[in-house]
Amino acid sequence: MKKVLSLVLAAVMCFGMSTVAFAAKDSKPKKIAVFDSGFVFYTFDDDDSKNAMNPAADKNSLNADETYYIHVTEEDGTEITKLSDLDNFKVRSSIDDGAAYISSKPSFVIKTVKEIDGAKLPKSEKMAFITFTTADKFNMEEKSLDMEIKLYGDDNNCTTKVGTETAAKEATIDSFTSSEVKYGETEAKTYVKVDGPIVKFDDIDDDCELEFGDDEITFFVNAKDQKDLFLRLDDSDDALEDKYPNADLQIVYFAGNNKAFRRNGTLTIPSKAVEGKEGKLVAPHIYEKNNGKLSVCKDAKYDDDKEAFIIKTNKLGNYVISDIELDVKDTATDDKGEGTEKNPDTGANDFVGLAVALAVVSVAGIAVAKRK
Repeated sequence: MKKVLSLVLAAVMCFGMSTVAFAAKDSKPKKIAVFDSGFVFYTFDDDDSKNAMNPAADKNSLNADETYYIHVTEEDGTEITKLSDLDNFKVRSSIDDGAAYISSKPSFVIKTVKEIDGAKLPKSEKMAFITFTTADKFNMEEKSLDMEIKLYGDDNNCTTKVGTETAAKEATIDSFTSSEVKYGETEAKTYVKVDGPIVKFDDIDDDCELEFGDDEITFFVNAKDQKDLFLRLDDSDDALEDKYPNADLQIVYFAGNNKAFRRNGTLTIPSKAVEGKEGKLVAPHIYEKNNGKLSVCKDAKYDDDKEAFIIKTNKLGNYVISDIELDVKDTATDDKGEGTEKNPDTGANDFVGLAVALAVVSVAGIAVAKRK
């Protein structure tokens, strides 16, 4: 009986090992393709869960601080829905000019898409893309980019294809070899909504009112002879919001490294009054953030009628408004970026672990049989 048991365990061990071999044989694609019809590449809009892939405007003019996507499918157009299906392929890049302005080099990614090329899909679909991200370096001028993206199959049976190029072990996307990376621009008028972060004041001879963001933050200033400025507004700070989970924070950060005006102006930041002691409405708390630390903004005055903070300044800074008083003794925040997506676990290690465990049990069973 013991011999029978040991033989059964040995058979189970062999089955476990064969399962590993079986797991390695799957239906992964042997050919992948990037379909190039004038070379369409995309930006991703996930606001309000739109999950829309929108065609990017111009491959020769890339926006700074933007993530781009290039659609990848099997050669017959079948969608690739798992990163593990791309294990037999590699994506590499060579950048002869402008490497400092690519913050995340090309790699494979899977995105859930509800809309692509302006057409809504019947249901959300997972799709494979090559993705890369341009850097956020506060440049006032465009920077040249010379980048090739190469796709490789890891053996002679795995081939790649770009456009009408004959399928081969290696394929090259050379659409970004004569490109530039830059920020959008706003041409200032007497009154202007700031879209592109670089604001040009060429035709301004007197006062100018600039409006930022959806909260109607405004800056009124005499901009005569004013040089171009980088005036982007950021409205989130995840690290700070995590540090003060009980506070309702309004983030007003004028990011950039060139934001001093020639003259003082009036910065108006709308912010509703909050409930204070005995239910009375009082001004919220406003702080400045410098070098990662918060301090009370002493230059800000609260206008009860406008429900807004008024600050006289020639340099737009970083402001935090809170409905409760914050402990700002130690407010240094870590600005590290979020991690990148990792390839999912294929489960092969689990099979190996199971096989090893079965092998140990089987050997133990044989040993017991021998002792008997």
